[in-house]
Amino acid sequence: MTDLSQIAQNDRGAVMLIVSLMLIVLLTIIGIGAAKTANTEVKLAVNAHHYQRTFYHAEGAVMEAVHNLANSGNPPGALSQWIGTDHLRINEDTVFAYWRKDDATKAVIPQPAVVDKANASYLAVHHTAGTGNSLDMSKPTKHTFTIYGRCEDRCVVILKVGYAAVYK
Repeated sequence: MTDLSQIAQNDRGAVMLIVSLMLIVLLTIIGIGAAKTANTEVKLAVNAHHYQRTFYHAEGAVMEAVHNLANSGNPPGALSQWIGTDHLRINEDTVFAYWRKDDATKAVIPQPAVVDKANASYLAVHHTAGTGNSLDMSKPTKHTFTIYGRCEDRCVVILKVGYAAVYK
């Protein structure tokens, strides 16, 4: 067997030593790159999970509002505090203000959703009743609503859904 010092002294040994060091450096760089890529992928997956969960909670809040409107008697007659009537004041541009915790002068108060009472809530805007083509007052009247569902849990999702119902 040859001694390590003998291998390092001749040309073949020096080349082998340099090639070995280069391979170790190359494998280290590849390993570090793979670890950083894996770490980024894990962060992306966690963020996607949080967004999806937040989206579904906001959707659940909207569905709860739809359920409440569908099962109510006549919303225009007895509006809840989570239903506003001024669609010019409550719209896509101003709806964010209704979820601010520091603003206590709101005419519409978002309702906490059962799906996540701490983070999800909903509110709705009642638009004017649709006009019919009959003078018969016993005919049902169509009412339209814009429902906003919101959830904030590591990210914020606000959904806007249109809803129409016929009430007698």
